[in-house]
Amino acid sequence: MPADVVRNVGFKNKVHELRVTNMNGKTIDMNLRRQKNGDGVRYAIEGWPMFMQQNGIRFGDTLHFRFVCSENALILSQVDAVNEG
Repeated sequence: MPADVVRNVGFKNKVHELRVTNMNGKTIDMNLRRQKNGDGVRYAIEGWPMFMQQNGIRFGDTLHFRFVCSENALILSQVDAVNEG
């Protein structure tokens, strides 16, 4: 997740629990972990490669999410597939 998005929702610790829901309504509890990225910081969702695989998401696809602060829930609402051609 982009660092500015994480700051806007108020996450400040190194690790946060995050509920991720796919477009079929299946919810998985994951951890959002702060990591150094050069001179800055990035936030990675642990288990994200498995989530991508299970949901047919490919590198380069554009994902649209909605975040529900009260539930620490990231809800996938749309996937725009990368152009194969």
